[in-house]
Amino acid sequence: MQPSREIHRADLAYRRRSLWLLAATVLVCAIGLWHWHEWLTTVRDQVANSPPEHARRWLAQAIVLMLLAPVLPLFGWGRGLRRLGAAARAQGRFPPRDWKTYRDVNVLRDRAALDWSRRSERLGRLAQNAAGLLVAAALAVWLWLS
Repeated sequence: MQPSREIHRADLAYRRRSLWLLAATVLVCAIGLWHWHEWLTTVRDQVANSPPEHARRWLAQAIVLMLLAPVLPLFGWGRGLRRLGAAARAQGRFPPRDWKTYRDVNVLRDRAALDWSRRSERLGRLAQNAAGLLVAAALAVWLWLS
């Protein structure tokens, strides 16, 4: 006799919304890279015709902005992973009942669910710590180059 397996059903509307959001994010990033390129071209022209101190300030701004760009996404991703892990641990199953998935997945219980919840929480902490390190690095660069 084969044991029954519980399946967590996919939410097709969630998948559709997520794919549209991903496409919009890619578009915004492409536009942002284009503007970044234009800004760097402007910086290059200004640096070539300005004193070294002015160039140093522009360089500091560029490095700080690059370091700060991934902070909010990392922090949000870490928060979401920590919430996922906490909900899974509290319910004793992975994925939790109220979470949506892209496809049908087997529900994990007991030890396997606890392991996955711990992994999710640990990865969430890691992402949030990385965001904090990027903020500290941006501050250090700003202080060092200013």
